Amino acid sequence: MNNNSSILFGRFDEFLWIRCSGRGSFSNSPTVKSLGDEYIASGGRLIVIDLETCSGIDSTFMGTLAGLARRLMPIDGAVQIASPSERCLSALESLGLDALLSIEPPTAPWRGKVEQIRANLGTETTPAVHLDARDQTLHVLDSHLTLSELSEENEEKFRNVTDCLKDELKRQKDQ
Repeated sequence: MNNNSSILFGRFDEFLWIRCSGRGSFSNSPTVKSLGDEYIASGGRLIVIDLETCSGIDSTFMGTLAGLARRLMPIDGAVQIASPSERCLSALESLGLDALLSIEPPTAPWRGKVEQIRANLGTETTPAVHLDARDQTLHVLDSHLTLSELSEENEEKFRNVTDCLKDELKRQKDQ
């Protein structure tokens, strides 16, 4: 994670709340994925991503959110987005993620409790997820393949990225 961003989280009765401050990017998305994976494995069904203080999100971060949502859908779970800025909302919509993620759902169980939830974040230690070069490449590739599977437009948009990442994995394997 870089110094310009932080991930705080809290487990509540009905959901996992993850707050991204600064930029949501390839560098902190492994932490979001790890938190989400652990929560889903423990039987959790609702992950809320708080973007109130998030200055922007890159495609890897968005692909990570899409991957979590796709894992939750078959078990009647969801990823919900709280307080996205116009910039973040526009980025999510540009890749069609507004159809996969619930953005500001009016009947969410966290409605009316946001300030209390935010006040309770940071009491648990956020796991620092540091990936080696190969695992980081795999993570970025997986995120972009997830986005590519959502639409033909995304597939075309990210084809060069996924091809380059696949080539990079081959080079890493050959070394």
